[in-house]
Amino acid sequence: MKKFNIFAGNYGSGKTELSLNTSIALAKKAKTALVDIDVVNPYFRSAESAELLEKNGVYLIAPPYANTNVDVPVLSAEVNAAFEYEAAVFDAGGDPVGAAALGGLLQKFQAVREDTMLYYVVNARRPLQRSADEIIEMMEQISARIRLSIDGIINNTNLGRESSAVDLLDGQVVCEQVSKRTGVPISYVSGKPEILVEFKEAGYHIPQIPLTIYTFPDWLVDDEHEKC
Repeated sequence: MKKFNIFAGNYGSGKTELSLNTSIALAKKAKTALVDIDVVNPYFRSAESAELLEKNGVYLIAPPYANTNVDVPVLSAEVNAAFEYEAAVFDAGGDPVGAAALGGLLQKFQAVREDTMLYYVVNARRPLQRSADEIIEMMEQISARIRLSIDGIINNTNLGRESSAVDLLDGQVVCEQVSKRTGVPISYVSGKPEILVEFKEAGYHIPQIPLTIYTFPDWLVDDEHEKC
């Protein structure tokens, strides 16, 4: 991971879970902020997540949005504070419109581009993410709205509580197809620690992100709960 890390992806990809885990891990070594840019489903503002982050030394920036009903939402000035931290994680919106809000920070990101990574999170068990064609189409749309090229793919394929190594392995096949066609490398594979062990035993030696599950996938919980 670099100093500034952006996680983007379609709904149910797990980008919020990755944002939580990454920010908590970074906070052990550096002063870290987590910025919620999901203007469509801002569940990240729940008291439970805020308490979790505070307990782990992560500063949560969950700004109010102006004109959220227009095509390009406008971020508040509060978000600029994230660039003053030693490390920052940005949880981008779950679709091109949500991701467009990050486009308002283009100049900020360009100034620190060498220290910034834009990751596209894939869960090939979710709708609109099951084929290379679907993933590439969404990648291109989100990249265009953020106005930054995607630097890496994260294979986070899972079925929530029913997840197994088979899901991650199947997702890897799809991610490899996407990588081959786009030239974007697979930077990480993420999942529960026990699943990652099986994944590695299958012959894959990709950097891993073990996840502690703090949220629940939206197809397993009520609308009032947090969603990835």
